[in-house]
Amino acid sequence: MRHHTWRSLTWISPSVLLIVAVITLPALRMVWTSLQLTDETGVSHGFAGLANYRRLFAEPALVNVVSNTVVWVLLVVGVSIVVALGLAQLLNKQFFGRRLVRWALIVPWATSLVMTSTVWRYMLEGGNGIVNRFLMDLGVISAPIGWYQDPRYAFWSVVGVGIVVTIPFTTYVLLAGLQAIDAQVYEAGKLDGAGPWKTYRYITLPLLRPALVIATILVTIYVFNSFPVIWVITGSNPGNFSDTTLTWAYKIAFQQQLNTGEGAALSVFNVLILIVVVLLYLRAVNGDRERQSWLGRAWAALTDRLSERWGRRRPAGPVSVAVSDRARRRMWPRLRPVVLPLAGLVVAAFFLAPYAVMFLASFKDGAELYAVPATYLPRHWEWSNWANVWDVLPLAMLLRNSLIIAAASTALVLLIAVPAAYYTARNRFAGRTAFLNLVLVTQVLAPVALVVGIYQEVIYVDGVNQYWAIVVVNAAFNLAFVTWIMNGQFAGVDLAIEEAAMMEGLGPVRRMLRIMLPVVRPGLVTALVFTFIQVWNEFVISLTVFNDPTNDRVTLPVGIQQLVGLNETNYQYLFVASLIATVPVVVLFITIERHLVGGLTAGGVK
Repeated sequence: MRHHTWRSLTWISPSVLLIVAVITLPALRMVWTSLQLTDETGVSHGFAGLANYRRLFAEPALVNVVSNTVVWVLLVVGVSIVVALGLAQLLNKQFFGRRLVRWALIVPWATSLVMTSTVWRYMLEGGNGIVNRFLMDLGVISAPIGWYQDPRYAFWSVVGVGIVVTIPFTTYVLLAGLQAIDAQVYEAGKLDGAGPWKTYRYITLPLLRPALVIATILVTIYVFNSFPVIWVITGSNPGNFSDTTLTWAYKIAFQQQLNTGEGAALSVFNVLILIVVVLLYLRAVNGDRERQSWLGRAWAALTDRLSERWGRRRPAGPVSVAVSDRARRRMWPRLRPVVLPLAGLVVAAFFLAPYAVMFLASFKDGAELYAVPATYLPRHWEWSNWANVWDVLPLAMLLRNSLIIAAASTALVLLIAVPAAYYTARNRFAGRTAFLNLVLVTQVLAPVALVVGIYQEVIYVDGVNQYWAIVVVNAAFNLAFVTWIMNGQFAGVDLAIEEAAMMEGLGPVRRMLRIMLPVVRPGLVTALVFTFIQVWNEFVISLTVFNDPTNDRVTLPVGIQQLVGLNETNYQYLFVASLIATVPVVVLFITIERHLVGGLTAGGVK
């Protein structure tokens, strides 16, 4: 259906206004702040020109931080993509226990990165760390190593943790691409005599290239914007030996130097990097990716060259190869029922291990937590930790604040995004593509990249430590997912259903409420649950603009992080609080697992 542009404004203008107010204006304010002379409170004292940029480029730590950022992104993205390709293939096959393995991968994805990073920090402790105990028991090392304290190992430790927490997200994006491949293509390959390797080389990999392009870009954005892993594990360490440009910009603006002007200057460069990635993303998503995206062509050339090179490495002549293929085909049906579940069990155990450590440590006392060497199981099960946590930590207040903010933000997002998604899915009008691309941009610009500008704007509107301010900010940055997943849901409804409602005299609002929303209820539930979880786990904005313990204005992730890094961290209580907050979230995440990835990839793999 086509409608005049002015009529479309009624449906999409709330989304546009929210994006402009919370994302566009803070970005412009951040640029302006980078040109101002500011004091330690962030107040401007006049135009400084390029002085903040000159000061930034003169920083001794700049070269090390930039090199850290490049290595961080390349290693975490590269390793995650390679490992996720194998895991996606595994999870795309039918075997006993597959559903449980997929749920195990959901746990590190659904859990707040602050809580996951906290347990990794505990595991990477020096003499009392579980990692050191395990490696010493295996004979890999002879003495404990300060994995996150020692500058020689700190950065590589957070890279390792970054890879582990990135693999689940990457796997699900690639799994969406695999599941989009028509099964009849594989049947045709079998009729042509293609074995597993040829099937993967000539069928799976070429058809998966669009998803690989989207996954690479999305994971690059995800990793570049990853703040909590580095901040929680090494943020309290002196110096900048494990910082990336994001964490360093935050330290410059809000911690070490309290110079929002210089912090804004570095943030401008971070946003410029993201803009380049956003342009690649839009180019990959819109149109024929194989012809329009140079990244897609690069993937094609790379995979073709590797396939040709591997394909030439034959150990023997054609007769022996044929015999080997026949033998493998005879043996695999017998081995498959055992090999695939075992592989799934290993994968599940690996990704659940940190949370098992968290659970067991929640029953240890303070002395045992710092015992050298570390103990795997509690010597004395301190069940009282689960009761005492409510007195040791202001847990009720933290849970209440997070619940209020998550519920209000989710309601606001749905109120604004659902009508816009409905109208753009069912109508064509001038500016429709521009609006959808604008929404896509907000999906890849994380709050941490604009935190200096957001902080300045929240101060300007007197919104610091106010519920309404953090609710509006969270709503803006979760608008994209809800818009895209609901747009796809509405677009998939048969047009005849809506035409019948029009013949009965129902207007567009009543058609959406009475006819369309009941039909797309699974997508609506997915959008609601995912948004709630994202806001529940949000950290950076809460740390910056909603952080006043004296007036009970702290969220759960911030409250937990602020107790990490003290002379003797009470990990047992932090882990109890983390488990109380995590278990319901993981259960909710599992309920929407089947419908989730399509919204995350924003139509890019379909």
